Amino acid sequence: MKNTEVLIVTRSVVLQQGLGALLESLPRISSAKAIRELTNAYLWIEAHQPGIVFLDSNVIGNNPETALEKILTFSPETRRVLLVDVVEKVNLMPKYAEAILVKGLSPSVVASIVTNLLSEKGDDDDHNN
Repeated sequence: MKNTEVLIVTRSVVLQQGLGALLESLPRISSAKAIRELTNAYLWIEAHQPGIVFLDSNVIGNNPETALEKILTFSPETRRVLLVDVVEKVNLMPKYAEAILVKGLSPSVVASIVTNLLSEKGDDDDHNN
């Protein structure tokens, strides 16, 4: 059942392509779109209400709380995953993000976390259809 759209907000082509390919290989992901700029991402999130948004901490700057809260207001059902270079933002969970991932985690760990997020969400409904 492929019914979940995912958005990746990053300027890194390598991260975008690698994470995008991994996500699109998962059974419940219909597409993984990448956007480089946060302002454009906000517009896309509001219009498409994706199942999960991956936010690169390098794009959202030193105050990720603001960006994560803004996404919550646009799309309350969207799961937010913060991508960080080092584990320093763990205190942002669960109020601001459902998961925080260190860039470079093994694909099996990322796949497991995404699967768990979709299961918690009850994404068997037709949220993105």
